[in-house]
Amino acid sequence: MHYKAPPTQGLRLLKEQLSFTNAQMARMFGIATGRQFHKYLSDEDKREMGFHVLMYGMTNLQLMRGPIANIEQLHALGRELGAVIESADGEPQP
Repeated sequence: MHYKAPPTQGLRLLKEQLSFTNAQMARMFGIATGRQFHKYLSDEDKREMGFHVLMYGMTNLQLMRGPIANIEQLHALGRELGAVIESADGEPQP
């Protein structure tokens, strides 16, 4: 699997769409504090989001919208934020 973390812009847009604080985003992504989540949004103190953190957040996001049908549904949400999630052969996972 090839993974590239979502860009700062994608995470900022999601935060704005949800009207969440950094603390609320931290809870959604399973991060300890809002200050820790801010590092994913910061240009100076940048931290890339790990795949497991993204998937935890996408799971919670999908559960806010409705049931989860399959893992691809979560991968698609991550891709909407700008993450790259591909299988070993370079194709998006089915």
